Amino acid sequence: MRMNQMYYLVIELCFLVGMTQAATKESQRLEAGASIDGRDYNVWEENYTIQALLGAAKYENLTFNVDGATQEIDLSLMPQLGGVWGTAPRGDYFQYGLECSFLFGFMTDDIWFYSTGGSSWIRVSASVWMVDFAGGGYLSLYLNKNRSARIYIAGGPLMTYLDYSSDSDEDAPIPEYDDQDESAFGVGVYARAGFEFRVYDAGMLGMGIRGTWSTINLSNVGGNSDLTGIAAFVSFTAGF
Repeated sequence: MRMNQMYYLVIELCFLVGMTQAATKESQRLEAGASIDGRDYNVWEENYTIQALLGAAKYENLTFNVDGATQEIDLSLMPQLGGVWGTAPRGDYFQYGLECSFLFGFMTDDIWFYSTGGSSWIRVSASVWMVDFAGGGYLSLYLNKNRSARIYIAGGPLMTYLDYSSDSDEDAPIPEYDDQDESAFGVGVYARAGFEFRVYDAGMLGMGIRGTWSTINLSNVGGNSDLTGIAAFVSFTAGF
C-alpha cells in the first residue's frame, strides 16, 4: 500500500514540476514580446514589410486657368492610394530601416461659367492624375512591452508625375477657349508619420499623415511651380 502511495506521489510531483516549467517558459516568451500562439511580434518572417495606404491629399493652390485668367478649376483635394515596401526593422523596441513608396491620385471636376466673348454658358470638364515615387529611411518605436502599438516617422527624396486635361462642352463652344492638356515631372522631398496597433501577429492597422514639397512646371495651364501638399491616410502594415 505504501509503495502505491509513493508511486502516485512521484507521478504528481513530476506533473507539478512539468507544469511549473511550462508556465515559466510561457511567461518568459510573453515577456520577450511573443504572442499566445508562439510568434515573436518583433520578427517579420521574410525580412520585409508592405504597408497599404488609402486617403486623400490637400495641395496648395493646385488650380488651372480656364478662359484666360477669369476662371479657375480647383483640383486641390485629391483621393490617393498606394503602398510602401520596407526592409525588415532592425533593432528591438526602437527600430529603423529603408522604404520606398508608390502613390496614385486622381481628381475630376466640372464647372459652368459665362463667357463674355462667346456670350454663352459653357461647361468645362477637367481631370488631373498624379503619381509619386519616393524612398528614404524610417524610424519606429514600440510603445509597450508586448509590441502591440508603435509610432513611426519616415522621409526622403520624391519624384512626381502630374497630368492635367480639360475639355469644353461641345454643345456650347467659344472661339477663345481651347482644350488643354499638359503633363510634367517634378522632384522634391516627403516626410510622413503615423501610429499603428496590432490586429494580428504579422499585421498592424493605423493612421498617418504625409507631407510633400516638390517643384513642377505646368506653365501652359497656370499650375503652380511649387507643389506642396499634406495627406491623411489609413494604413495597414503586414510582415512577410
